[in-house]
Amino acid sequence: MTPRFDAIFADAGALWRAERSLLLPLAGMFFLLPMLGIILLIAASAPPLDLPADQAAAALSAFYQRFGQTHIVPLALANAAIDYGIFIMLNLYLQGTGQTLGRVMVHALRALFPFLVLELLVGLGLSIGVSLFVVPGLFVFARTWLAAPALAANPQAGLIGALRQGWTGSRGLVGFLLLAVTAIVFVVGIGAMVIGSVIVGLVGGLFGGGLVAETLSFLLIATIGAGIWTALTLLRLAAYRAVLARQGM
Repeated sequence: MTPRFDAIFADAGALWRAERSLLLPLAGMFFLLPMLGIILLIAASAPPLDLPADQAAAALSAFYQRFGQTHIVPLALANAAIDYGIFIMLNLYLQGTGQTLGRVMVHALRALFPFLVLELLVGLGLSIGVSLFVVPGLFVFARTWLAAPALAANPQAGLIGALRQGWTGSRGLVGFLLLAVTAIVFVVGIGAMVIGSVIVGLVGGLFGGGLVAETLSFLLIATIGAGIWTALTLLRLAAYRAVLARQGM
């Protein structure tokens, strides 16, 4: 029996309501702060915005091409923090029964390296697939997206076992997962730049520009990003729980 999409969204909402007192500080520490750091790093090293239109386009293109190479260490640390936050949330629901948040965080930290390797492999598969044919890359990412909660639920299975369970378990959820990963790639990726520009313009118009408007803009963008990552993590978990229910586990 294929799980219904509305049931997955409803379960994600129930998961949020059950643990929001813990999820809010977790999202603030592991999603909002790293994203705010990345935003500030971009703002500090971006080219001037008052260049002529023909020069600005070339300058921005060159900036984004070299940004990842120039700031590889802080970007890697920020992404590792975000991945750790995701893994803590997964462990909170899948391994945290009867445990304090501190014990859950320690347990997640001990098993973090395999999780980081898993996320790196899944991300590489997506990047390679998207760079070649786009849709196959999204399909492979969708079929492996549930490997992360599978690893959190059963770390003894290892990377291969988690990837296998994620692939087989997602068989009835391909449509839902394709929508989810498309949101990750396009909304969180490309859409973030558009949303960020709109927010900066709106806040600048309300507060007349300056440091206060810029700070509020960056904080609002990071807060929205943290909310998106939290929602996607809960949907990922709810989809995995739907797979377990379908399999009678």
